[in-house]
Amino acid sequence: MNYNISKELKNLSKISGNVVGKIYPLINLINGLAKCKTDKLVSVKRYSTLGYKDAKLSILIIEPKHCTDKMPCIVLYHGGGLLMRASAAHYQLAKWYATKANCKVILPDYRLLPKYRYPVAIEDCYNTFVWVKENCEILSIDSKKIILAGDSAGGLIACAVAAMLKDRKQILPRGVMLIYPVLDNGMNTESMKRFVDTPIWDSNCNKLFWNLYLDGCDVNKAKYATISEKVSVASFPGTYIEVAEFDCLRDEGKAFAEKLQSQGVSVNCYEIKGTCHGYESALKSSIVSTCLTRRIEWINSVFNSE
Repeated sequence: MNYNISKELKNLSKISGNVVGKIYPLINLINGLAKCKTDKLVSVKRYSTLGYKDAKLSILIIEPKHCTDKMPCIVLYHGGGLLMRASAAHYQLAKWYATKANCKVILPDYRLLPKYRYPVAIEDCYNTFVWVKENCEILSIDSKKIILAGDSAGGLIACAVAAMLKDRKQILPRGVMLIYPVLDNGMNTESMKRFVDTPIWDSNCNKLFWNLYLDGCDVNKAKYATISEKVSVASFPGTYIEVAEFDCLRDEGKAFAEKLQSQGVSVNCYEIKGTCHGYESALKSSIVSTCLTRRIEWINSVFNSE
């Protein structure tokens, strides 16, 4: 089926979601070649932390050059269906957040499917967040100004971590930012039923993701596996959501925004017209430029709120 996807995304629109689901090992090889390096605007530092069951993890901390005072922080969980490593686009976006919002950005390197299933990724990322909170003084981070963010499956992680923090009596982040998030394993929305052949990600990819992630898991006991149904969001911090017009995940993102609003949470939700899943990797497009400007405005408003 043909979709009215923006010409700015013409390269993305040629990539079948079905193909992505089959060649993710090759994509990981390519992503592995991308390095996040210090440049003239930001410094990049690598740290080692402990993840789920004391596994050794690596994280990157990206910060504006020559920063000296304590700074706000974004903990950014990259997408990729929990199958793929962070990409060059993730690194560039992290650098933009650091410079344009004048903050530090932390990128955890959590463990991936198919080897590591539920709850490894979210527990890895929960441990990373706790490590950041415990080391704010050493890292020169303002502990009262931290945002959780994630795209696609990274959005699922961000929501799960926020819910886990609440249940485990930890201090929640100041805000949550979700970009075309994966949230609901029910797969019953209209967009999920309709978009079976959209670029980059479709309902078939989504089914593969959930089957791998929850393999061998009793879903009824996996509280944080799917966020939209089982987890109370009444105490969630203010949340920013973007969904793509031609994306099987569109309606569950919008439904989550409605759930947040119904429970008294401040929400900014935008449907980005003419886009498919993964549009933020089109770094030179006016679409990304517009979205980034709006995100930075929201990020700054959260950091500057009392």
